[in-house]
Amino acid sequence: MYQPDQRPAMNTILCRIISILTAMVITLGVIILIVYFLFKPRYPEIRVDSAELTSLSFSGDYLNAKWDIKFIVSNPNKKLDITYNLVSSGVFYGRDKNQFGNIATTKLQPFYQPRKGKTLFPVHFEAFHTYVGNVVANGITGGRFHGSVKFGVVFNAIIKRKGWFHPKDSLLKVSCNPMNFVPSTNAAVWVLQRPVKCELI
Repeated sequence: MYQPDQRPAMNTILCRIISILTAMVITLGVIILIVYFLFKPRYPEIRVDSAELTSLSFSGDYLNAKWDIKFIVSNPNKKLDITYNLVSSGVFYGRDKNQFGNIATTKLQPFYQPRKGKTLFPVHFEAFHTYVGNVVANGITGGRFHGSVKFGVVFNAIIKRKGWFHPKDSLLKVSCNPMNFVPSTNAAVWVLQRPVKCELI
């Protein structure tokens, strides 16, 4: 008795199953990509809106100065909270902190930020009879003479983001530079000329 060959039918069914599975995998991948880009973890945004420089003086190549800087730290994530640990900051002179190193540093208290949160973070730095070398001393003195002294600030932290996605802890390093200080109506106080947006480094 003649029996029709069933292999074409089986091949057709197998092709359909493979096509369905492929379509499901592609659809799932597209959904995952969409969700990822919608809720992609973003680094905090940091800027300096105001700052003051006081008690600026030299004894040879040794600097005395105080900086009061107000950071504004923003969490741009819609679905992720951020915890900041091992927070530190430093003031430097030059194009970046690697050129001459930090003049003054400080450690800061850890803090927490909810999603879309914003935190005003005042930080005080002080250099007391700090050796900065001839090049830095001459640069700052020349800036004072011309009515504009430039410094920079670094802000470092270990950040942990918590929410729908749980990325591993990340190192946050930003540089706020240049911060241009000009004389205020009070000759003893130099103020930040304009706000500075900090950049990831």
